[in-house]
Amino acid sequence: MVVKMFLGSVCTLLVFDLQAKPMLTWLQTDWPPHQIVSGPYQGQGTFDLLQLQITARLPQFNHQTRLVSLPRLEQVFAEGEASHCTVGTLYSEQRASNRLFSHPIAAGPALAVGYTGGRLNEHPAMQADGAVIGQLVQDPELSGVYQPNRYYPDIIMAAMRLTDSNLNSYPFTGEVNAVALLASSRVDYVVEYPERLEYFNKLLAEHVALEHRAIVGANIASVSYVTCTLDTAGAAAIAAVNQVLPALWQQASYVEAMQRWLDNSARRRLSADINQLQQHALMQLQPGPDNAVNPGHQ
Repeated sequence: MVVKMFLGSVCTLLVFDLQAKPMLTWLQTDWPPHQIVSGPYQGQGTFDLLQLQITARLPQFNHQTRLVSLPRLEQVFAEGEASHCTVGTLYSEQRASNRLFSHPIAAGPALAVGYTGGRLNEHPAMQADGAVIGQLVQDPELSGVYQPNRYYPDIIMAAMRLTDSNLNSYPFTGEVNAVALLASSRVDYVVEYPERLEYFNKLLAEHVALEHRAIVGANIASVSYVTCTLDTAGAAAIAAVNQVLPALWQQASYVEAMQRWLDNSARRRLSADINQLQQHALMQLQPGPDNAVNPGHQ
C-alpha cells in the first residue's frame, strides 16, 4: 500500500511538472548538414548539436521536436501557431514580421556557387572576387539549381527572377544528393552552402572534387538565430535563450558544434566573425547599464 501511494505521488508530481512548465515545440527540417534526420549522421547536424546544448540549459520548459518540410516551417510562423521555435534561421524583414529573433547563435559560410573541379573556372562570370551570379544564370549552355523555400540575398533573388535564367529550384534532401547531380552532369552548378555540398559529397561512394566560389554582392558569412512564435511562450523562450547564449559562446564545445561540418579553410575564413560574436556575447556577461549588444543581422 505504501509503495502504491509513493508511486501515485511520483506520477502526480510528474503530471503537475508537465502541466506547470510551458511546452516548446522545436521545428526540425531535413536539411543536412544543418539538421540531419536520417542516415549515418542522424542527429549530428550543426543545428541539432547547438539545439541540444541550448535546450539543456532551459529546464523551465518542456521540449519536444516536430519534423516538418521547409514550406511547412514557414507556414507555422506565418499562421501564428503558438509555442513553436526553430534553430538556425537567417534574418529577413519578412520573417521578423511573424516571429521573434534571439541574439546570434552561430556564424557559418554564406551561400556560394558550387561546381565540380575546373568545370567553370574559365567562365567569364567567375571573377577574382567571386561569381557574378546575374551573368552566370544567363548562359543558355549552363544549368543551375537551388533549394526552394529558403531565404536568399537580394542579389541572388534578382538573378532567379530573370526571364532567361538557367537557375531552377530543386528540393535537396537526405535522399536527393546535390553533388550526385553535379557528378552526373545533370546540372553545371549549385547555389548552396559549401558545408552542405561537402556533406552530400561524403555520402557518395566516390567523392567528387568540388570547388566553391563566393557570390559577388552577397555576404561571405551568414549569422543564424533561434526564432520563436509571437506569443507568451515564444517571448519567454527567446528571453531565456538570450540569457544562456553569452556563456555558451565562451565554451569550446559550443563553438566546435557550430563548426562540426566546416573544413579547415572555412574555419579560417570565419575565425574573425566568430571572434567578434564571442566578444559581443562576452560583453553581455558584464554588469552595468551599457551591456546590451546588438551586432546586427547579417
